[in-house]
Order: sequence, then structure tokens, then C-alpha cells
Amino acid sequence: MSEPTPKPSNADIVGLLQAGDAAAAERAARARTDQDPSDSQGLVLLAISLSMLSRFQEAADIYRKLTEVEPEETSHYHNLGTSLRETGDLAGAEEKYRQGLSINPYDPPALASLGTLRWQQGDAVETRQLMQAAFQLDQGLPEARIYGALAAHECADTETAKQLLQGSEDWPYLGHVFEPDLATALMQVERTDDAEQRLRNLMAHPEASGVARLRLASQLERVNRIEEAEALLADAQLGPEDREEELGLRAALAQRGGKHQEAVTLYRSMLESAGKKATKAPAWFALAKACDSMKDVAGAMEALTTAHDIQMAQAAKLVPELMAADSNPLSITSYPVNKDAHERWIVDPSAPSAQDSPIFIVGFPRSGTTLLEQMLDAHPGLRSMDERAFLQDVIARMQESGERQYPEDLDKLEAEDLETLRKTYWNCVRNVVDLKPGERLVDKNPLNILRLPMIHRIFPNARIVLALRHPCDVILSNYMQSFRAPAFQVLCSTLDRLSRGYANAMDFWVRHVALFKPAVLELRYEDLLEDVVAQTRRIAEHLELSDAKALEKFQEHARAKGFISTPSYAQVVEPLNKKAVGRWQRYREYLEPVLPALEPAMKRWGYES
Repeated sequence: MSEPTPKPSNADIVGLLQAGDAAAAERAARARTDQDPSDSQGLVLLAISLSMLSRFQEAADIYRKLTEVEPEETSHYHNLGTSLRETGDLAGAEEKYRQGLSINPYDPPALASLGTLRWQQGDAVETRQLMQAAFQLDQGLPEARIYGALAAHECADTETAKQLLQGSEDWPYLGHVFEPDLATALMQVERTDDAEQRLRNLMAHPEASGVARLRLASQLERVNRIEEAEALLADAQLGPEDREEELGLRAALAQRGGKHQEAVTLYRSMLESAGKKATKAPAWFALAKACDSMKDVAGAMEALTTAHDIQMAQAAKLVPELMAADSNPLSITSYPVNKDAHERWIVDPSAPSAQDSPIFIVGFPRSGTTLLEQMLDAHPGLRSMDERAFLQDVIARMQESGERQYPEDLDKLEAEDLETLRKTYWNCVRNVVDLKPGERLVDKNPLNILRLPMIHRIFPNARIVLALRHPCDVILSNYMQSFRAPAFQVLCSTLDRLSRGYANAMDFWVRHVALFKPAVLELRYEDLLEDVVAQTRRIAEHLELSDAKALEKFQEHARAKGFISTPSYAQVVEPLNKKAVGRWQRYREYLEPVLPALEPAMKRWGYES
């Protein structure tokens, strides 16, 4: 009688797996489990071998059996979910991930796997929650940090995104799956040099060269290096899994090159390719803009309806209190400073002069504030810092003790308090820009139009430029823009709600300008396009600049800057033109019902309806 064949040991099988010989590992694992079908360790090793051979359904069958044999072992549910995900059964994968987490909710890899799946399914809100939970338990999980940052950015939680990516410049090579997404996350938090370096290094890896070129081309488009982007994309060897992303980039480049019909076709192909995954609102907004360039009003409005529906579904999870039709996304407009309160303000003897104060560019979004910022930044004596919410940090500092509220208690601030608030502001500034002696800061944030009380309280001598544009063009442009801030997504969800919000914001501004009488220059976008020299001269006089010539060459300066954080990054590097002036007239039938709400602003600033 012959001796039975020795059963392979677990160590033998693990050794084969580590050597990359999955086929031999499968044979050894089967030899082990054939002799002992209840050997759970052998079954796990067999499933791992099958996964390495891309036989995910067979692996899933084994993991499912293991969940029945060892129902309290959470790793089996995790592995089963991952196998199902690889087969394309996302719903089944989600069910098994959640089943495992119901047994052990403190399993970092399982939390990260579910978070990655939810990101794949288009739920940025839950992805952020899951990845933050995983990160708190295990800060070494790269997927928790990468996809947590991507999701946080989409939820307008920029600070969390930055925190999750801290120290990533020292991370080793993470493989062809994580590296491209890490680069995208770095780009989103404005670490453009780190992102580019990561992608250029990735291009040296054959298995990732194509996607690295694709992502880098996308980044170069974002920083206005169009020719480089097109050259990289032309050389990229891409597979079917990259098709959706490739179509989106080709559409963006076609749109920027004036090939609008091609852009429309590419965007539609991209959305069709995405199928059920076509839940990303920016793609629908991009299609709407391409349709608008073709003067296809119906096509643009149809795409915008879909885009806003997607955004509102996410906003409902982030700001459910704003879902009521009568809610006010710009709630600050409900809290003006009245005359009596202003008369109680204590005069600040230490208030800085105009030269020692920031220059504030304000205006309702899409009114030309980015254009003005780039103009001023082109002056050698001025420095801008892109769009920052530092005044909101100042307001938070004022209220942190819980004893003072903004703006009701501005009259209670004494000279020492005001100096503390100014230091808070300048400390924020120092984190993003290093002002040289004699340089003046340009603070451009459109919605600082609603923070005029704080501006005037801590910088009463500051020069302010109010960017104006035809209210109907402003409304249309905002409605066509993909914003990340949930409250602003809600505000822009309908033309009616947006128009009421605009009217309230401008009323709020007018009321406080009359009360405070700050040093404001009102600058109409249309006037600037009509006569750049005359209007830049007005700006220079208001800001007490000796030379306005540098302001006229802002496009060259903007192109040299590279990354510009606002949605107007593509427009501000183009020659000035009037393509967007009066665009609202094509959409008049849609805007007609909101004209009464916009009428006061049109009359005040000389616009016709």
C-alpha cells in the first residue's frame, strides 16, 4: 500500500504566493483542502490564489462558504466583498462589507474598502465619513487618506483634505492604482508641483504609463499648459478602463480650442460611457457650457437640470436644513448692522492706513472678481493669494468664547480685541503668501461682499473694489457653474432661488455701504471690456498706484502663474472679449420670471432689462 501524498503546509503555500506563483499555490492549496475540506486556513489560501489568477467568482464562492462555517470571522466578509467587487457585483460587495462591519465596526481595512466602494458608487459624503473613521484607527492606510481627501474635497471640506495628505511627499511608491489618484488629490489641494512630480515618476512604470500621462495631461490643462497637455495625451497608450476619463479630457481640450460641436459629442459619449456612474455633476455642467457655446439653449438647460439634481441629492446629505424651499443659504443676509449699533462702535486709534490694509475685491460670484484679481496681481507692488475665507476665520475667532456673536456684538469690541482679530487675519495670510516689504495684499473673495461689517470694523481704511456685471448674466453664469460648497449648490439650484439670493446679497451690501461709507470703487465688467485703459486708470487712482500699465498685461502674468483656483482659470488667460456680455438674452424665456427680483439692482447700476 502506497504512502499518502503529504499535505502541503501553509508555509509552503504562502511561500509560493510570495514568489508570485499563484498557479502552483492554487494546486498546493487544493491538495490541502481536498484532504481536509474543513481546513479554513487552506480555503483562505486557495481563495487568495484564485484572486491572484483573476478568478474572482471562484474566490467569492470560497469566501461565502467560509462566512457560513465561521460566521463571526469578519475578514471573510471583507474578502467576500472585495471578490464580489472585482466581479462587478457592487451591490453584493457593499452588503458583505456592511455585514462584516456590523460585527466589528472598528476594522480599518474594512472601513477603507467600503469607503473606496462608496467612492466608486459616487457617494462622496459617506466616503468621507468612512475614510475619516479608518484614518483615526490606522493612519498608515493610504486608501483612507487618498480617497478620504478626494471625498472631502468634493464635499468642500478642504481642510480635512489637506490634513489627510500631510506628509505625502515622503510616501513611497504606492503602485499603479493609488498613485494616479494620489496625484489628483494633491492637485485638488493646490499642491500642483507635488502632483506633477508624482505623475512624472509614475510614467516610468510600464503598467501605469498610460494613466500617468492621462492624469498629467489633465493637470496641465488645469494650469493652462494646453500644448503640453495635448502632446501628452497624444502619446498615451490607454485601455478601455480609461475611456471615460480620456473622453472628458478630450472634450475639455476641444472646448478650449473652440471646437464646440466636437466637445458636445465627446461629453455625450463620456456620459454614455459612464452609464450608471454618470453621477458626477461637473460633467453635466461641462456639457451645458459646450451646448451654450453652440447656442443650443435647450440642450444646455436640459444638461443643467440633470447637474443640479445630482448636486441637490448630495447637498441634502450635507445641509439637510437648507432643503426647504424658503430656507436662506446666505443666512448672513438676515443679520445686518443697524444704525444704532454702528453708532456704538468704539473708534479704533490703531486702525491701519489704507497702505497697510488689504485691498478687498468683492462682488457676487461670476461678476469678474477673478479678472480683477489677476489684473492687480500683475502689478509689482501687489500680491494676491487666490480665493481664501480668512475673514470667516476672523469671525470664528470673535465668536469662539461664546460670549460674542457676529455681527450683533461688533460694538463690544475694544481696541485690544480689534488688534487680536487683525493678527488672526494676518497669521492666516502668512500661511499662504510671503509679503515682501512694501507689498500690499489683494484679498479676493466674492462673498466677502457679505462680510463688509467685519472688513470695516478691523480695516476701516481699506480700499475695496466692487465687481459688477449685468445681474441677468450673473444669475445665468452662476446657474451654469459647478460649485462645491453645499450651501451655494442649494442657492444655485433654481433660477428663482438664485435670483432671490442675489437680490438679498446686493441689498445687504447697499445697506452697509450707506451706513459705513467705506472707500469703494464700483467697477462694471462691461465698462472694463469697453475701455481697459480708462478703467485700469480708475483702479490705479482708487488704490493710489503710481502706474496702471502693469494692470493691462495681466494675461501674460496669469499664464505664468499656472494654477488659479477659481472656475475662471481658463477665461483669465484669454484676450479680453465680449462673448459673455448679454448672453442672458438667449435664455430670456427662462429668466423672464425672475426679472422683478433683479430690477432694483439693474436700476441701481445702470443695466437694462
